[in-house]
Amino acid sequence: MNVMDKVKDGAKSAKQALGIEQKEPDAIEEISSMCPKLTYQQRMIGFGTCFGAGYLISFCSFTFFVDLLEGDPLPFVYIYTLGNILALSSSMFLVGPKRQFKNMFDSTRRWTSIIYLSCLFLTLVICFIPNMDEIVRLLILVLLLFIQFFASLWYSLSYIPYARKTVTNCFKDTFGCDV
Repeated sequence: MNVMDKVKDGAKSAKQALGIEQKEPDAIEEISSMCPKLTYQQRMIGFGTCFGAGYLISFCSFTFFVDLLEGDPLPFVYIYTLGNILALSSSMFLVGPKRQFKNMFDSTRRWTSIIYLSCLFLTLVICFIPNMDEIVRLLILVLLLFIQFFASLWYSLSYIPYARKTVTNCFKDTFGCDV
């Protein structure tokens, strides 16, 4: 970047700061602008409903667990993943979509979020791979579901002050190992 480009960028930033020129919104800002303004009570109701419904749906997916074991993973995986996505989305009621995405990928939660979202995606992908040995598919899916569950738990603990540290210390004391 040469000196003229730096001067142009500086002038553009100054114009945006003074309100002379509007900054182009990114995709997250556009999504945020579509969300209605909610009162505190509406946010709490939305969060509680979405969070509760998400985990209820995930819990109800276990009615299809036998199907998973018998080689038909789609009903269980689809419903379980849908419930997890709904529960994860519930915090958007509290902070809005833009801040939710920023929070998910800040330094404290970045790897947990990446692992969690990757497991959600891979769980669905594994269901649709043709000609895969059913035992291998089952083992991979169960492993991904465990990782998904623990990543979700670790992600949730990151919002509670000192929760991760407390859990880590409990593991150290109980099992003599680090988490």
